[in-house]
Amino acid sequence: MTDPKNVGGLMISEDVLAAIVINSIKDLPGVSKFVQRPPDLETIFKVGDQSLKSVKIKIKDNEVYIHVYINIFAGYKIPVLSEQIQQKIKSAVQTMTGKIVSRVDIDILGIDFSEPEHTDK
Repeated sequence: MTDPKNVGGLMISEDVLAAIVINSIKDLPGVSKFVQRPPDLETIFKVGDQSLKSVKIKIKDNEVYIHVYINIFAGYKIPVLSEQIQQKIKSAVQTMTGKIVSRVDIDILGIDFSEPEHTDK
């Protein structure tokens, strides 16, 4: 017999999750911009614009795995900034979706020297 309270399901697209990720850290001091991820085996065989976006989302067993590709401003301590980014992303996704974020990986693909920022971060 089925449980009447569990009649349907909720599906949240990877694009929605990626939008939450981007909005959670786009204004964080130290984050310069999101960059296109480099091609890998998975993206080489995919067609469309999803394959090279700056946020990669995987959902497995109701857990979310996130990989973000960014540039940062010069003068920021990478370990401190990375931890802030991971915490903001995890908090935003879990709060808005109720899904468990198991992992947030960050690839820093470049440093932006064009705008000097505070070095005490």
